[in-house]
Amino acid sequence: MSQHHLLVAGASGVIGRAATLAFEEAGWRVTTLSRSSEGPGSGHHVSADLLNIVSLRDASDVLSSVTHVFYAALKPDPDPATEAQQNGDMMRHLFQVLEESQASIEHQVFVQGGKVYGAHLGVYKTPAREEDSRHFPPNLYFEHEDLARELEGKGIRWTALRPDIVIGHSLGSAMNLGNLIGLYGTLCRELGVAMQFPGTARAYDILLNICDADLVGKAALWAIAENQQGPYNVTNGDQIRWRHVWPEIANWFGLETGEPQPISLETRLAAVSGTWKTLAERQGLAETDIDKIAQGGFGDFIFHVEEDAVFDLTKARQAGFAEMCRHSPQSLIQHLEAMKERRLIP
Repeated sequence: MSQHHLLVAGASGVIGRAATLAFEEAGWRVTTLSRSSEGPGSGHHVSADLLNIVSLRDASDVLSSVTHVFYAALKPDPDPATEAQQNGDMMRHLFQVLEESQASIEHQVFVQGGKVYGAHLGVYKTPAREEDSRHFPPNLYFEHEDLARELEGKGIRWTALRPDIVIGHSLGSAMNLGNLIGLYGTLCRELGVAMQFPGTARAYDILLNICDADLVGKAALWAIAENQQGPYNVTNGDQIRWRHVWPEIANWFGLETGEPQPISLETRLAAVSGTWKTLAERQGLAETDIDKIAQGGFGDFIFHVEEDAVFDLTKARQAGFAEMCRHSPQSLIQHLEAMKERRLIP
């Protein structure tokens, strides 16, 4: 694999970090790219803004030898049209500079997720299949897939991975549900309250699926090794209801579960940021800034979805990806254990 050179765009996020580690473990040369000053892996890191093509051109020397791309960069925006345009521009800039650098790209893998089906709209056809119709535009993932189809004409194979509710490790990520649950449970214990589900009673009872971040990295390795083309749903392989899982999580914290009680975590966490800072300093935790651990806004969406949100995994399984056989409640507990080991929670 030494001749293969992977560029991970968006390497500081949950999925980018996991992909970096997966490919490095498999013996690949990996270069990471993000706006951060440091990357998650042991290889070369490019600090650049994908919206600023000049900053990318400054790294053309290292980009010239790239053979594969894993694209997980994301710039959220409340306006769907702005979000689609900016994220589309980001990917276009990257491949423009790769072409200018005379890089010979064989295959790109990019991340889509539930938003491609309309998950952000609160309801979509379930179980979602890869051939389902697009929702009414705009959508940033439509931009990415359309560009990938254009690049296919230049001989670049593409795979779109569609995980749902990714659980993994990162700091400062806007979408990190595992860290958010760890943060919320720790604060419930500190404040002496039950760990009530912070969403609606209906959301407490829906079917949903989650995906461990490292599984996305494994899927990317499989997609490249097997020359897989097109979109593939990827999750842990099971389905859960918060009603069944939440008591297990509360028990891990030594807390009572209580009843579902819809609140805005974004608002409430901001109000107790001082409590977190005091707790973190007293316990010698790794991060005293509550916003670096997790963002409440992501939970405000996930914990208020009131319709089943599950993917059909038949296509990837029939194509030979056999890793989707995990027990998600166990994955969530393992994530909390890892947060404890990393001194993110006491």
